[in-house]
Amino acid sequence: MFQNGVSSYHSSSIITTTCTFSLILVSILTPTTTSFNTATSTHHVATRSNLFRRYDDIHDIHNVHIQGRSSASSKRPLSLYERLRITQRNNRQSSSSPSSSSALNMVFTTPSSVIEQASTKILLDDLIDESVRTTARKTVMMHFNPSSGWIWRRWKGTVFSETWRTCVINMLYALVVTFIYKINQDVFTQGLQGFSVLWGQLLSVTTFTLTFFLNQSYALWRKCYGFSRRLQGRLNDLNMTLAAHAKRLQPNTGAAAVAAVSETKVEVNGAVNGAGQGGENGGSTNRDVKGVRSTPLESIITNDSKFSTYTEPAREVLELMARYTRVFNILCYASFTGSHRPLLTPQGMRRMVDRGIITEPERDILSNAQIPVTQKHNALILWMVRLFEYARQAGHLEGSSGFEQQFLEKCHVIRAQYGAIGDELQGRMPLAYAHIVQVSVDVILWMYPFMALSTGMTPFLSVLGTGLLTMFYQGLFNLAKQFLDPYDNESYGKGEDPLCIDTLIAESNAGSVRWMNGLAEFPIPLDKINNGDLLEYQLPMRGWTIEQTLQREEDARIAQALKEAEEAEKRLAEEAGLVEPVLPLEIDENIEVLMRGDSDDEECVPDENLTMEEALERMEECTEKVP
Repeated sequence: MFQNGVSSYHSSSIITTTCTFSLILVSILTPTTTSFNTATSTHHVATRSNLFRRYDDIHDIHNVHIQGRSSASSKRPLSLYERLRITQRNNRQSSSSPSSSSALNMVFTTPSSVIEQASTKILLDDLIDESVRTTARKTVMMHFNPSSGWIWRRWKGTVFSETWRTCVINMLYALVVTFIYKINQDVFTQGLQGFSVLWGQLLSVTTFTLTFFLNQSYALWRKCYGFSRRLQGRLNDLNMTLAAHAKRLQPNTGAAAVAAVSETKVEVNGAVNGAGQGGENGGSTNRDVKGVRSTPLESIITNDSKFSTYTEPAREVLELMARYTRVFNILCYASFTGSHRPLLTPQGMRRMVDRGIITEPERDILSNAQIPVTQKHNALILWMVRLFEYARQAGHLEGSSGFEQQFLEKCHVIRAQYGAIGDELQGRMPLAYAHIVQVSVDVILWMYPFMALSTGMTPFLSVLGTGLLTMFYQGLFNLAKQFLDPYDNESYGKGEDPLCIDTLIAESNAGSVRWMNGLAEFPIPLDKINNGDLLEYQLPMRGWTIEQTLQREEDARIAQALKEAEEAEKRLAEEAGLVEPVLPLEIDENIEVLMRGDSDDEECVPDENLTMEEALERMEECTEKVP
């Protein structure tokens, strides 16, 4: 009896000591990222995103110059930051005070304000460069091939890359438990009888809780993604609606256009001369000339007498609305994502003025507005509403009160969408729920080696099983934590597959001008619709047959040949002096000054000389995903 009591005492003491030692080992080796971190002060994208560069490269450049590379041999001009570094090196060398080599190599005496200014400017420029793109560099999330072989070969963005360190630590822990078990095998076997039953009950509870937790986390991730897409879609709706209702110029053709030019030429010249006299007499020359830009003469010239186009004031309204849409989108994502938050700082706002994103008066209004820094985008949505009202009052937008109601309804939906994103992020999951899941997962993983050894499992399978169980259970929990951070704002994990904010912004930027450019010209004039002269636009429901197409091509060739023959006869008659040549229409220089120049934007213009394969490749490069 006494011996059995002593044996039980030693057994319980050994098990207690083993568990305590194992817990201490796990607490020391396990990284702190396994906890559910809710802090957002330090954004870990700075260590891995292209937008947040490591400035060690800049420091290496200075070291190269210190070792003797001259600025003349460099292929690029030295920046202010590099010149300051070289100047300080020369000053230290010319100084009479001795200094150790360690001080020269380790002490960097450039003022912190200069370093901060240089690094901040580079960071802001990188953010702005990505925020003004109209084509995304990568997809909004990592795509995959359904093939099992392709999926098995992936590492980046998978649970394996996130949990392998934890697996190694837990396998080392299981190895220590196995070693202690070998020393006191009999005591362990006697003291752990029935342990597998307890572990099985905890496993069932943990499995149910973890899977439900993962489902709730994915639901939040899907909601945030849906809100972002709906926000992008409603912004597109605004610009599409405005483009459809913008005031247009109808085409003028033939003699009507020449007559219109003759009637309005004197009026425009008088307006331009009056503007010049107004400037001499103290008037506003720019204001008068700007008013002349919307005269019927410019409308005829820019309209090209072929298709209906926007009036110049209507186009300016659409362009301004598109710019406000882009600025709103940037400030909106900067309000609830850490990667773009620097744009909301005073330095970021000033840099956006320097880069032509906003104007100086707009920056003053946003900076002095009595609203929180992370709510600046609310002012932009109100600017868009007020711009819409002013444009309707000025007659640049056509539409009844129903059109106004539709526009305001879209604005209300936009406010609801970006407001819902912030609400979801703030109330994503209670702490107690995440805590109990974390504890449950850790407990079953720590208890597994004891359960495996108590059931007679070999030490090898005990260690291997610990790694496999950690890979799946801890991997699912890590995946759930990443779902709870859809925009990658927290310093947890690698963040290799969050929602790409740059892609969402780039797609919205492209949508801000897509609809305006899509209706830049309309093929059917208004007078033909009024007169019912739409016969040339009526085509067969199933198109032309092959025989009809060949016949039409033959007729077109014959017509082209007759036209060329008539033109040749006309040129011969003009050379013989039988017909007076038609003089080209002369345009006054003052009118040419008022004409609008060609756009310098690079667009995907189709080329009729391309082959079918080349044309498809060009279309693939220019294709954008429209939500």
